[in-house]
Amino acid sequence: MESGIKRPATIAIGLAIVGVIGVILAWSLTPSEKPSVPPGLTEVGDPHEARKMVEISRPGIVAGSNYLGHRVYTVSATLRNISSVPIRLVDVKFTYRDFQKTAILEESHPAFEPRRPPLEPGTEYRFEISFENPPHTWNHRVPDTEVVRVAY
Repeated sequence: MESGIKRPATIAIGLAIVGVIGVILAWSLTPSEKPSVPPGLTEVGDPHEARKMVEISRPGIVAGSNYLGHRVYTVSATLRNISSVPIRLVDVKFTYRDFQKTAILEESHPAFEPRRPPLEPGTEYRFEISFENPPHTWNHRVPDTEVVRVAY
């Protein structure tokens, strides 16, 4: 009993379907570049104004490896709420530099998210952000870290 479809055609159709499903999943699971602020929060998007609300201190970096043997770097620092309002969200920007101290890559990461209890005025929070595959010309120093967005 033959269905009229040859084996190579069946394999090609199956691979095409798997490929399309993979592309759709990858597209839907990719995080947006800048997550939206939850309703009811006031966003401060100007980095100069955000630095007046939150300061970063004691930055550090450690290197390790994951279970596959890949190098994983973890940047940690302390956020301090220097404003008079409880902070709900903080985004920081990492600027990676090469050995000539030229900026080679900038990335934004969430350091404090709304799912946590608010960061009350005067309190501190230690955050950690891990990453793999840094730029090849990176100088392996702590990336320049600055607050770029705050919501309260």
